[in-house]
Amino acid sequence: MRNTLISLTLLSIGIGNAHAFLDKVTENESANGLMDMVSQGLNSESSPITELLTSQLPVSTEQAAGGASALLALAQSHLSETNSSELNSLIPGLSSLGGAQDMLGGIENFSAVQSTFDKLGLNPSMISQFAPVILSYLEGQGASDGLMSSLTGLWDTSK
Repeated sequence: MRNTLISLTLLSIGIGNAHAFLDKVTENESANGLMDMVSQGLNSESSPITELLTSQLPVSTEQAAGGASALLALAQSHLSETNSSELNSLIPGLSSLGGAQDMLGGIENFSAVQSTFDKLGLNPSMISQFAPVILSYLEGQGASDGLMSSLTGLWDTSK
C-alpha cells in the first residue's frame, strides 16, 4: 500500500508537500481513505498528463493522477538509467519525489499497478486506456524510440 500511495503523488505534489503527505500515508493505509489522501495531496495545478487523462477518459483528477503515477512508478523501477532520465526530463515534477519513492520502495510489477487501479476505484482494464494517452503525450514531447519501445513493452496489457 505504501508503494502505491507514494506513486500517487509523483504527478501531483512538489517536494515541499511530500513530507507531510508521506506522514499521512504512513498513518492511514485504508482503501477508503486513499481517494481523500490523493485529493489532499493534489496541487491546485494539474499535470499535463492528468489533464489529458481527465479530458479523454471518464476518470476524476485523483484517479488520473494515481493511475498515471502507478504506471510511471513501474516504469521508473524497470527502465534503464538513460530511459529513466529521459522520462524524468519529459514529465514535469516526476523526478522531484525520487528520494521519497526510494525510501518507501516503488511499484515493482504489473500486478501492483492493477492493484493501485482497483484501490482508486478503477477497473484494472483501464490500464489499457491510460497507457496510450501517456505514450501519446510522451511522443509529443519528443520521447526517443528507445523509451517509447520500453514503455510500450512494459505497459502491455495483453500479458
